Amino acid sequence: MVKRALKIVLFIGFAALFVSCGNKKNLTEEEKALFKEYKSVKLEKDPNTKKVYDFEGMEIIVADWWSPSDGLDNAEPVNPVDEDTKKFHKFLKVAYNVDIDTYGIGGWGAHPQTVANFCTTGGDENYVFIIDNRSLTTGMKGNLFYDLSSITSIDWSNPKWDKATTDLTTKDGRFYGMRPMASEPRGGVFFNKRLLKEAGIDPETIYDLQKESKWTWETFEEMLKKTTRDLDNDGAFDTYGMANLSTEFCYLAAMSNGTSYIGKDSNGKYFNNIGNDKTLEALSWAARMKQAYEKPQPEGANWDWMYAAFINGEVAFQVDQQYRVGNIADMQDDWGFVCFPLGPNGDGKYATLAQDNIYVIPACYDKERAEKIAKAFDLYTTEVPGYDDDSSWKEDYYSRFRDERAVDETLQLMRDNPKPRFDTMIIGINQVGEVIWNVYGGGQTPQEAYEATKNHYQGLIDEMNN
Repeated sequence: MVKRALKIVLFIGFAALFVSCGNKKNLTEEEKALFKEYKSVKLEKDPNTKKVYDFEGMEIIVADWWSPSDGLDNAEPVNPVDEDTKKFHKFLKVAYNVDIDTYGIGGWGAHPQTVANFCTTGGDENYVFIIDNRSLTTGMKGNLFYDLSSITSIDWSNPKWDKATTDLTTKDGRFYGMRPMASEPRGGVFFNKRLLKEAGIDPETIYDLQKESKWTWETFEEMLKKTTRDLDNDGAFDTYGMANLSTEFCYLAAMSNGTSYIGKDSNGKYFNNIGNDKTLEALSWAARMKQAYEKPQPEGANWDWMYAAFINGEVAFQVDQQYRVGNIADMQDDWGFVCFPLGPNGDGKYATLAQDNIYVIPACYDKERAEKIAKAFDLYTTEVPGYDDDSSWKEDYYSRFRDERAVDETLQLMRDNPKPRFDTMIIGINQVGEVIWNVYGGGQTPQEAYEATKNHYQGLIDEMNN
């Protein structure tokens, strides 16, 4: 929990800012300058009072495990976008008379227990918790989170609310999680341009294929075959088509073929989808690609050996999360990034799997308190003027990628079509690892892996559905 001392510091630090701004009286010079700068911003009015929302200095803590303990808005800006965001937040706090900021309230390991404890026992603090799947599954099962669909003051059809998050957290027609921003682009395919050129492939061809919806399992395999090469004719391959973490490859293989390992029906009930023909086909294809074109794990190598293999230019392709651009920023060979190729039985649309942090409100609050917290959070997450067009999000990514096409085309496709992963919602399934590891590793056929786990998985699914 946030200590009382922190609350006192926060109160003192912001007390001078919180004035009732319906008539803009008693503003400091700094505050007047903010109102002048943002004069085009239309402040939202409370339909009950017909006046601009006034939260009377209410303190709200958006709690994660990584932000500064004295508040994210108080930290030094790291770039112009961050600077503009912090300044706009200051304006919103004054305009709506609310003390809201994001605070780190404990480490990663302790966060789930902190969330569970507060949601169970309650307290004086007004929280919006940022959680991951460690808290989401148990919280949904234990009814720890507030039913956000019952919040009437928020327009949930606003595009700022991520649909994948709503779908993931929907149960019995109600949803319990929100995300006031687009889903983060995630899993795709990195490729080494040098190895492609040496194999006679123009790297730009992959972007072109993606743009024409012709980047498919078939065209991917053609390139894997060309880049798995014996350069000195000694009977052993010197470069390989790929090296992957098995789960990253297999999750996306299923998604690209229009399926998933765990599904969710129209009634919000989970079901085992591993035995589906599309899923079995995706697993069979993934295992075949691994057997034919993946660099074997070096003897004695750690589990993450594949990352070094790509960085060192030993493999042409690697399926991984886009955030790994930070690890390959200094890679000597040039590289690009595209979506996972389309499977033969998918919907023909490139996508990625949503694995985002989610915002929840404790269910222990009464309706009035939850409504105020939710509405204040909604207003606080208003898009910053100047960054509210459809492409402003790209600016932060251009410096991380070597190709503008990776941002303008690949990441755009991912943002446009995120798919929720429901296997992470089933406590005890361990992300379908038993199935993927055994199939990708060659120990079992997909059907054998399904038969070996279906009874155990069904019991876990039934428990989650009850």
